[in-house]
Amino acid sequence: MEKSTVPPLTGEQIDQDTFRRVWDRVMPDQTGSPIAVKQQEVSLPDTAVPGAETEEPEQTPTPEPEPTPEPDLPQVPACSGEESGTKPDCPCTGTPELCLGEASEGDSRRLEELMSMARRGMLAGRSLSCRAGGRCGRVLNTLTEDHRLALRRLSAAYFLIMGKRFRPCCPPPELPASLSLALREQFMWEQRWEHCNRQAAEQTQDPCLKALYEELAQEGALHAGTIRSLLEQMT
Repeated sequence: MEKSTVPPLTGEQIDQDTFRRVWDRVMPDQTGSPIAVKQQEVSLPDTAVPGAETEEPEQTPTPEPEPTPEPDLPQVPACSGEESGTKPDCPCTGTPELCLGEASEGDSRRLEELMSMARRGMLAGRSLSCRAGGRCGRVLNTLTEDHRLALRRLSAAYFLIMGKRFRPCCPPPELPASLSLALREQFMWEQRWEHCNRQAAEQTQDPCLKALYEELAQEGALHAGTIRSLLEQMT
């Protein structure tokens, strides 16, 4: 049995005699068949052609926003002296009151004496704190540190005035063997320390030295009161 052949759909050329003979064999009664072997051209719309570039519609440019007008700022007033071209007057007039300078060299001798006294008070407080021990020793150690700081403050003032260092060389004080008598002697010494500093504060013309002497005099009065309180507790 022969197989029927279907015309290809690819548009290739077909033999008309072969096709008619096959068609008569399959459908002998349909001599007027409307089927015709013709190559049909298929026209595709331009939009369906593959690979065709599509023109994009032109975009209307967006108008740029108008700049916001700057607000009117008030005029800055000119400084005094700028309009006329002259320099303004300096508010600083007169001679400043200097301290711890060459004008205070007359206090150098008193500073040396007070530094020697401060070193003596530091050494005495160290000896007393080692003897007492406990709470009494801690209180006396505070007095020792106060005199150490006083020596440093006086030494710094002396250096600023004279431009050189002064290191007092005094031996440790000889205190009585009894702790109570040693505290009594230190009590009287603290009063002398207060008196010497108050006298120096009254005689100096240097405002910085005056303030320093007054602070050291207050410390002397406080130390004397502290030693008195310790003796009251020991009685």
